[in-house]
Amino acid sequence: MSSLPTVVLVHGAWHTPANYQTYVDALKKRGFQVHCPQLPTCTGIPPPTGSLVEDIACVKSLVTSLVDDGQRVLMILHSYGGAVGGSAVEGLSIPEREAAGKLGGVIHLLYLCAYMVPTGVSAGDIIREAKFEEILKENLDISPDGLTALKDPGLAFFSGRADQATVEKALKSLVRFPNQALYDPTTGCAWKTIPATYIRTLQDYAVPPIYQEIILGKVKYAGIEVKVETFDADHSLFITEQEEMVQAAMNAATDERNSAGSY
Repeated sequence: MSSLPTVVLVHGAWHTPANYQTYVDALKKRGFQVHCPQLPTCTGIPPPTGSLVEDIACVKSLVTSLVDDGQRVLMILHSYGGAVGGSAVEGLSIPEREAAGKLGGVIHLLYLCAYMVPTGVSAGDIIREAKFEEILKENLDISPDGLTALKDPGLAFFSGRADQATVEKALKSLVRFPNQALYDPTTGCAWKTIPATYIRTLQDYAVPPIYQEIILGKVKYAGIEVKVETFDADHSLFITEQEEMVQAAMNAATDERNSAGSY
């Protein structure tokens, strides 16, 4: 068995697994097995039938099958994917599973400018607390079927820092997203029991620094210590800072706080 954990990468709102393909390929070159499931909210198919609860169930089913197979899992959570993954893997840490006589488990949560929120708190709650809700609405194209698209996703996700070819390629893989999912309350809080690393992004227009300050403030208030790394990067740092984010995954995989398991 590889000494590296299996990666489950949970993508963000409006994104699809295709947006992360070069990052997935780079992780595989370093020896990781990688899964990146498409979330039900991100099919782009009207009417919007996906919800946060369905996204959580999708990821939980995948991760449960992996850990039941005895695998150690590293979660990489981007943007809205943080709200999904933090709920989906609650109760799946190695110590919790060992206590139940089970092998395998989630060893680490790597948040990439993601919503790392307490149980019952939504991504939308962070947006409201930052007083950015009206700004978000002004920048959304909301269709009658309830699906939304960002009016300028290139700027939101790349902050004008990537070359045009990279931006255009990424935009082709985006889909419309049910905005209500941002306001659905989370159902779990795995970062209270599983070691976590948070990657802050200073040039992020999608999850701006003020959101991230609020998020990390709530984590601190909960009495949980997480490792925080800061990059002068945009929201698509898995593309624009790809080498650094592969190294961040390696660091998370070998973090001394991780539980090794008894196998």
